[in-house]
Parts: sequence; structure tokens; C-alpha cells
Amino acid sequence: MTKRQFIILGVFILLIILIIVVISMDKGDGKFEKEEEKNDKTYVRVQKIVNDTVDVIVNGYGRVTSSRNIILSSEVQGVILNSGFPLKTGQNFSQGQLLLKINDKEAQLALKARKSSFLNLVATVLPDIKIDFPSNASNWQAFLDKIDLDEPLADLPEFSSNKEKTFLAAKNILTEYYTIKGDEEKVKKYNMYAPFNGSVVEVVSEIGTSVNPGSPIATIMKTVGLEVAVPIDPNNASLIDIGNNVVLYSDDKKTNWKGTVNRIANTVTENTQSIAVFITIPENDNLYNGMYIEAKITAHKIYDAVEIPRRALLDDGMVYTVKDSMLIKASIQILKRNKKSIIIRGFKDNEMVVIEPVSGAIDSMKVAPLFD
Repeated sequence: MTKRQFIILGVFILLIILIIVVISMDKGDGKFEKEEEKNDKTYVRVQKIVNDTVDVIVNGYGRVTSSRNIILSSEVQGVILNSGFPLKTGQNFSQGQLLLKINDKEAQLALKARKSSFLNLVATVLPDIKIDFPSNASNWQAFLDKIDLDEPLADLPEFSSNKEKTFLAAKNILTEYYTIKGDEEKVKKYNMYAPFNGSVVEVVSEIGTSVNPGSPIATIMKTVGLEVAVPIDPNNASLIDIGNNVVLYSDDKKTNWKGTVNRIANTVTENTQSIAVFITIPENDNLYNGMYIEAKITAHKIYDAVEIPRRALLDDGMVYTVKDSMLIKASIQILKRNKKSIIIRGFKDNEMVVIEPVSGAIDSMKVAPLFD
């Protein structure tokens, strides 16, 4: 084979190789374009709408307080005596227990002196009663016999007539009787008894202190039947009724208590712009005044609605839906906002709502749904 033939053959082979390379590149470009076209499709996570009855839970936080806090103040004058109860901060007591005693010796002696005078007064008028009102004389005799300087006066006998009543009033019997009854009530105020099961919060006047009427002595609180005031958004307050069940949680969520809605304020708190819902806690083991707890209130049921993630909500208050493989904005009616979700109304069953943000989303954008 001549040199010229070799050159022609080499050129021919090069042309064939070049044609094969070009054809291969064309096929490769088409595949890449197809793959690129395939990868250009945007997938969005959606939730298919199923309208149903939704149980509404209203969340809130508040501090535990006593349902009753009382400042014990003296209504009489005297020195605080040791009653046997240690009047100290944090000391617990039971209902009816004697908390403190104020020296009442002077008051007791004055009361006995007045009763003695009254006894003499009744004995003086008794002969007149026997003559003028013989039908009632035995009752007055029995009343006189019951007068004891160390015991409260018995009830007055019933009057047989207006004439008898006028006679006794003229003899100052009625005035003295009711004055003594008033003094008996005053003497009771020298002893203070616990009105409920509770604990001493603060002590102002120690044993041995001389107090006057109106002087504060101590602050006590009721430890049974605690309550918590939970500030609620006014939009959610209408969903709550008195008697609704509540579950209360500690900070670590390890302990919970049950309660009920006891009352709902009808005014908005100026500083927080919220409405206070008061929850009674009947069982309060390991629950203390001042604790900060979370409340989950079981409120109304909402019918013909659906709950979707809160992240589905756009900045303008609308959501994206998927129709015919396109993103379409839609307005919604928000019935309740939760921490991580919203309860809405306004869609038909089987419609698709986008529940996660879509980067670069615009109306009519082509997408492919991924069901949650």
C-alpha cells in the first residue's frame, strides 16, 4: 500500500471517530436535559383536608395562689398570750384550731360585774311580774334561775303581751340584757380560731406584743383548694366555660394535677391585654403557693373544621393550596391559634393545603404534592 493510500485511510478513520463522538455527545446531552428537566420539578408537602369535629385545648401559664388569704387583725385591746399554737411563718393549722389569745381577764371581770347587776335587776322586778303578769311569772323565774356569771345569758322568755314588753323596757331589763349579749360577743374576739385548714404566711405581732383594735397580727392562707389565675387571649376566652376540665403541669412535665374552671373575669387586664381564667385545684399534693405551672383547658368542640400546622400560614394570613399541579393562594377562617397549629374552616374535603414553606413560591407555580 502506497503512502498516499495510508494517508487517505487515516483521514477516513479520523472522520468515522469524529462522527461517532458527535453522535455520542448528542445522545448524552439529550439524556442530561431530560434528567435536568426531571429534577426541575418542585415537590411540596401537603395535607389532604378532612373536615371533622376538633377538640379545642386552650393553653396558658399562671402562678398558684391560695383561694383565701386573710390578715388577722385585733378587734380588741390587750397583750397577745401563748395559746399553745406556735405563731410562726410556715406553721400549718387545722380548721377550728385556736391560733392566738389576747389577755381578756379585765373584759371577763367587767362582764361578770354586769351580769351580777342584771341578776339583781331581774330579781327586783320579779314580784311585780308575778302580780301583773302571772301567766308568764314561771318563765321569768326559770330565766332568773339560769343566770350564771360564767355562762352566756339564756334567751329571754317570750312576752305574753305588749304591756309586759313595755313594762320590762321601762325597768331597763331589755337594755341591760342586750348590752350584756353584746359584751359576750366582744369577749369571744379575744380568742382567734382558724377559719379553715391553712398555713401562716407572715407574722407581724409576736407573743407578748400589746395590740389595739385594728392592729395586724398575722397573715394566713388556705392550703386546701388552691387556685391558679391563667391569662387567656380574649379571642380564646369565648371558647371556655365555667366547669371545663383542666390539666395542670409542673415545669418538668413529670407531675400533673386536675382542676376545673371556677370563674372567668369579664374585664381585660390593662397590662397584659388578657382575660383571667381562675382554675380551682381540689387535690394539691406537692403543689405550693407561688408555683409557676402550665394549664391545658379542655374548651368547646369546633364542628366542621380541620387542624393544620401553624407553619402553613403565610405572612399575609393566607395559605397555599395545590390545584391541577399548581400553587394557588387561598384565604381561610382561623377559628383557634395554638402553639404549633391552627384550627381553620373554609375548605372542602380532599382539597390539598401546603403545610411547609416553599422556597420562591408564587401563584400558579408548577409543583408535585407529597402527602403528609
